[in-house]
Amino acid sequence: MKGRIQVVMCRLCSTGGGVLDVDALLRIASDAPNVGAAVVVDRLCDKATVASLAAQAKDKEVDRVLLLTCPKNEVSPFVYQTFVKKARINEFLIDSIDLNNEVVLPHRDDAQGAQAKAEGRLLSSISRMARLQPLERKTDEMRTKNVVVIGAGISGLEAAGQAAQRGLHTVILEKTGREVKAPGVVMPESKVVSMKGEAGNYVLTIEAGQKRENLECAAIVVATGGDWSDARGPLADKCRDAKPLYRLRQAVDEDRVPTGTVVIVDTPDPKGTRTKVQDYAWDEALDCAMDIKRKSPSTEVYLVFQEMRVSGMREIAYKEAADLAVRFIRYDRKNPPRLTAKDSGRLELTDLAQGEAVALPFDVLAYASIAANPDNVAIANALRIPLSPDGGVRRGSMQRGPVATPRPGIFVCGSAMFPKSESAARAEGRAAGIMAAQYAGAGKTEYGGSVAETDAEKCSACLTCVRTCPYEAPFIGAAGKAEIRLQMCQGCGMCVGICPSKAIDLHHYTDEQIAAETTTYLRGDF
Repeated sequence: MKGRIQVVMCRLCSTGGGVLDVDALLRIASDAPNVGAAVVVDRLCDKATVASLAAQAKDKEVDRVLLLTCPKNEVSPFVYQTFVKKARINEFLIDSIDLNNEVVLPHRDDAQGAQAKAEGRLLSSISRMARLQPLERKTDEMRTKNVVVIGAGISGLEAAGQAAQRGLHTVILEKTGREVKAPGVVMPESKVVSMKGEAGNYVLTIEAGQKRENLECAAIVVATGGDWSDARGPLADKCRDAKPLYRLRQAVDEDRVPTGTVVIVDTPDPKGTRTKVQDYAWDEALDCAMDIKRKSPSTEVYLVFQEMRVSGMREIAYKEAADLAVRFIRYDRKNPPRLTAKDSGRLELTDLAQGEAVALPFDVLAYASIAANPDNVAIANALRIPLSPDGGVRRGSMQRGPVATPRPGIFVCGSAMFPKSESAARAEGRAAGIMAAQYAGAGKTEYGGSVAETDAEKCSACLTCVRTCPYEAPFIGAAGKAEIRLQMCQGCGMCVGICPSKAIDLHHYTDEQIAAETTTYLRGDF
């Protein structure tokens, strides 16, 4: 199927301050095969303009639209909605090219090169679009609007509160027997054993005390939390008086402020052979270092680190710490800090910024040691979600949201990912609660569109796709061949690329479509 394309160029978004000749691009688009209409508008995100374009598309009997405009996620949603509703264009047959970021910015000093690249990008997209097939979304109704929150810590309670405020029924699973005041139902001494079902219609097997019961839910928030650890490492083992950072923090809070020189190292194992550096360490390390200097200005404080990880307005803490004369030394893991001898009270390292060897005599050595929650493994196995190398629950791609996991309808927040400060845990809990409420509150799940499809004749049932897919979409069906659970498929394409029999295609990204786009862009040299 090769359809008729309407090419729309937004002068505001595509000229790049005069770098591109939009009129020349218009002439090229008009002469391209399968183009039924080509037009330049001053500003695409104008309702009257879009309505006129949709009417033109209908009159010209085009069935797909290519927009040359700003990034797709910055285009007003009504632009796409107008083409779908008024011109009856399939939503999967509307595509866009971001000429400003893809062409103009990288070639702002080379107008000729920018124009050539823009022309190639335009023609290759037209070639691919002509071969696209209309796709459809399907929906499944949710059987319940329950939101299950695993963990009744700081982030878990925030998540439950946000979901309840939006009219969702919440169920909190708390592994301890402590009393928890929260909206909805709180199940003490409970844990998740297993899960079945698909996105929006999950069924959890819950173990509460000696009983097991099934619980249906539309969304799940993993908020298992975390805590400081007394775990030691090779560096700490060589100094018997070395203490974890939280114990130093307790002493400072109790006004038992150390004197002399205090060295705070990011990890008791700088080589990373036994433990990992955790992000929360640096929020806490900065606060602890500054409190020591405020209470005892004469105490020398050094922060020795591989990477300093704080975000947002917390970065102001760098300046505050520097103003208080807290000193920062960065090192390379390949050349980590070391003690000259056991209990020597002298730390040697190379300052990565200055390239100089440094010897730090110290009176107090503290280290950050935060282990991942041991419950994460069992929970990840039960929910079939991946863990990070550090043992935290892994987030999905940022396109799915900052607190989403790779599995639709399951969200993660707080120290379940990696240890966080209290403020960060609260913020993530609120975000997870809001996203879970939005997901469950929709009342239905959408799937389909750009998803994978198998060819039974080519399939050798080797199970490669089944083992590879992070979403558990492929399975071996009754005919002994691989099939795709459309409700589970996220269109990542991993199964397509790894299938040794080339028995899987991804809608909108078939070999024919990609080859046509690439060959056109390279002008046949492919």
